[in-house]
Amino acid sequence: MDTFSFSVNYDGEWDIVVCGGGAAGIACAVEARSQGAKVLLLEKGQMLGGCYTQGLVSPPLGDFTENSFAHKIISALGRVNGDGTSVDFEKAKTLFTKLAFDAGVEVYYGCSVCQAIKDGNTITGVVYSTQNGLHYAKGKIFIDATGDGVLSALAGEKTEYGRADGLVQPMSIMFTVQGVDENQDIICYHEEMDTKLAKGNYLALCRKANAEGKLPPAVNIVRLYKGDKKDERMVNATQVNGFNPLNPGEVGVATADLRAQIGMVVDFLKDNVEGFENIRVKTSSVGAMARESRRVTGLYTMTAEDLLEGKKHLDVIVHNAAFCIDIHNPSGAGQSEQDGRPKQSKPYDIPYRAVVPTVSDNLYTAGRCISGTHRAHASYRVMNICLNVGQAVGIASALCVKLGLSPKTLDYKLVQDELAKRDIDLFN
Repeated sequence: MDTFSFSVNYDGEWDIVVCGGGAAGIACAVEARSQGAKVLLLEKGQMLGGCYTQGLVSPPLGDFTENSFAHKIISALGRVNGDGTSVDFEKAKTLFTKLAFDAGVEVYYGCSVCQAIKDGNTITGVVYSTQNGLHYAKGKIFIDATGDGVLSALAGEKTEYGRADGLVQPMSIMFTVQGVDENQDIICYHEEMDTKLAKGNYLALCRKANAEGKLPPAVNIVRLYKGDKKDERMVNATQVNGFNPLNPGEVGVATADLRAQIGMVVDFLKDNVEGFENIRVKTSSVGAMARESRRVTGLYTMTAEDLLEGKKHLDVIVHNAAFCIDIHNPSGAGQSEQDGRPKQSKPYDIPYRAVVPTVSDNLYTAGRCISGTHRAHASYRVMNICLNVGQAVGIASALCVKLGLSPKTLDYKLVQDELAKRDIDLFN
């Protein structure tokens, strides 16, 4: 039996430790710091913003309330092409960095959370890996904004993974092509957005190429979104099924597969879409991006039925969120529930209870790992909604520190009052 002995370096104590610097995490950190809390933000990569930056996802999806954090971000990024449908990724990288450092958030890059230190049901610190070995930080309130529910799982929270058969939505690599003829205005957001081309029906061409092996097995639609220049398109097409985004070996294999798929998709576009004959890949996401993994069980579990009926909650912290039940097929191509556009939600509320896990006394979740079912998660997982969840959780965490309370004992009305001070209407 091998034995190990590790030294762990102590980095200090903060009021709030945020794990994950994606959309939800940056909103948490900035809002908590704005309330005067001392905040540490741990990010495993080298930039903030998550899918806005590392993932190259555009357009930013999900409806949001005016004056919310998401509204602030979209306004700062500007309305590209006159309709706000694309993100300038380089501008986003600068924006999120500036937000954090201007607020006074302490940002540690290259830090992956690997252990939770607990005293009973209280998390006292987190251990994270760095290029100088293992380090740890103490805190009063901890926020799991890792997307994958990493801190929550390490802290012993109850989690769920994927759908009933254990499969999760596929990982993808988004990429941008340039060199599109500026007279070609084709876009394709979903399985019902059809376009007639000189060589035939666009979606039919996608399905034909898939059947003939000219597109990857799980790719029967090549979604095209406007880029930040007229000759660019963001391509959402590559996907791999059956891989676990929490398993590093499987992520390695999936990434190699997805990189190879990019060439197939580009060749398909060159051969079938007029005006795409001279395209080339401009850039792609940093790696295989996961849509789904763990979901952390909270005091309330959101369901797809809540979203489809537009359910309202007394303890609302995000109001009028909306996005379709977007489940990329975990076991094949296209959507998993119907052949065509996913079911659209009505504007719904996200309650405070959904961000409070059931076990630990000083832990919040934020972003796509909050408490919900597989189907509900398919809607609230998107960037704009995650930003607004992060805003509310950041405010709540600072209130807990200020008042010496636990997330389980904090009065949600105090969070609502702080959001109201930002002219965010939660009830109309």
